[in-house]
Amino acid sequence: MATNKLSFAQKLKRRIRTTMFSAEGYEFGAITVLSIIVGVLAGYGAIGFYLGISMLLGFSFGVGEDALASAATRLPSWQIILTPVVGGLIVGQLLRFLPTRQTHSVPHVIESAALTNGEINAKDGIVSAAITLISLGSGASLGREGPVVHMGATIASVITRYLHLNPSVARTLLGCGVASAVAASFNAPIAGVFFALEVIIGHYALHTFAPIVIAAIAGTLVSRAHLGNFPAFETSQYFITSFWEFPAFFFLGIVASIVSILFMSGLNWSDKIRIHFHRIPYSLLPALAGLIIGIIALIYPEILSVGYEATSLALNGAYSFDLFVALLLAKMVATIISYGGRFGGGVFSPSLFLGAMLGGAFGILASSVFPDLASSPGLYAVVGMGAVASAVLGAPISTMLIVFEITGDYNVTIAVMIASAVASMLTSLFYERSFFLMQLANRGIRLEGGRASFLLESSKVEGHMTRDFFTVQENEPAVKARELLIAQEGGLLIVTDETGNMMGTVGFGQLPANIFEDHTTNTHAIRDYMRDISYTVKTTDPLQVALSRMDMSGDEILPVVSPGNRSTVVGLVKKLDVLNEYNRALLESQGRDRKVGRRG
Repeated sequence: MATNKLSFAQKLKRRIRTTMFSAEGYEFGAITVLSIIVGVLAGYGAIGFYLGISMLLGFSFGVGEDALASAATRLPSWQIILTPVVGGLIVGQLLRFLPTRQTHSVPHVIESAALTNGEINAKDGIVSAAITLISLGSGASLGREGPVVHMGATIASVITRYLHLNPSVARTLLGCGVASAVAASFNAPIAGVFFALEVIIGHYALHTFAPIVIAAIAGTLVSRAHLGNFPAFETSQYFITSFWEFPAFFFLGIVASIVSILFMSGLNWSDKIRIHFHRIPYSLLPALAGLIIGIIALIYPEILSVGYEATSLALNGAYSFDLFVALLLAKMVATIISYGGRFGGGVFSPSLFLGAMLGGAFGILASSVFPDLASSPGLYAVVGMGAVASAVLGAPISTMLIVFEITGDYNVTIAVMIASAVASMLTSLFYERSFFLMQLANRGIRLEGGRASFLLESSKVEGHMTRDFFTVQENEPAVKARELLIAQEGGLLIVTDETGNMMGTVGFGQLPANIFEDHTTNTHAIRDYMRDISYTVKTTDPLQVALSRMDMSGDEILPVVSPGNRSTVVGLVKKLDVLNEYNRALLESQGRDRKVGRRG
């Protein structure tokens, strides 16, 4: 006989749902409570990630990440080389548990928010986090912020799935997990909020904004309670020496865009070139990459792991020009190799590192050319850090706020804004909007315009066209066109020749105003009034193509042809229908269905 007894977890789940989600009046309170829960859990996940990496670094190198570079100079060569190799061997075995043989990070969170209603595979999230911990704990030259973001999103997804919440709430909680993770990682709640909205969610709707703010505050409080209230980097107090420095900040933005493009191109190249090493088992690629990283670290130990110690020293102007440039190149190569070798990690910390080295070198150069006008190289390092990170991440607003909050220095904010804006604009213009979107584009997912634009790109004209239209031959009298247009209540007629091939179109706008009274006009052939067709679309074209051609031509209706026969019209697509589809997708992406409840 079957039993109806429920487990404790099932009873708790039912109690939560009946208490918090049974009525409309509980909506705001329910989302607020959930955002706090997600924020606290993601905050603990972030500090756990930080402590876990430090513990592994202490085991492998004898010191945490805060002093890794200086301590590595005292270690024997065999230890510096062997540690990344051993870490790579372990990572290679763990990659077997991931379907794509590669860890998940920020791009997968963006994809989840845009396309899969905030759902993230928990197993992939756990395995990716474990691989990243081992990678960074053994010296792989990558960052921890991207994986932390994915972990925060995974926590939110697990809660969403457990409570069977609807897609709009799921996406909001996904943003909560991301905001808390970033805020806890950098002790930067404002930056966490805007990173989640700018990069992950893609809009700033108020009903999404409030829970994300709450989650970011919760994550920050968790971080400060356990790690203290300190900025991620300790810097001196900097001041802009002269108004005449602003052109230098502008030029630094240009140079930062070049470095960003080279960096992203190298990462993209390393990701694609792996197919040429198909004879090498993928499980051995991390160990091979670890060997190269260890060799580089013999000369420049600053490139090991996250690299925060070296970044902090750069922000305080502690390096010479030659060392700034050398570390810039060494870190770029080491990160590209780490990424191509399938180590786990992100590009956030490497971007900050590269920007700080670039800015420091630029500041020394500026000081040598204009000694009385240039500020400290440390100030330029802060500006460069913001510029490169903005361009690589495609998040200028978030990065400006992160730089401000992690340095605690408002005096350089304007300089950071100038360089970041220039770097982001030029990188987007000449390469890609961000490294994350580039990764998605490599998989055939283009989300530059957000979820709604992607749906227009993925939806075909064939599914939104009408086959209810009239054709008329070009040699028939104009009165025939008038009768058909009246019968179909306006719109467009397709004009063909005797064989049925499309010759043009005619609508009420092409017919003379006196066609209803002037019998002489009525005897004119339709060819005298038809309009040549400037644009058509194929049934297989995305709706985005149809909308673009409508904008270029000014037409409200376009003829649709089949790919195999472009002279025969098979339907019409109307701008109103395309815009309705776009608006539907836009409202859905912004979570306008805000009721908390079960899916479906």
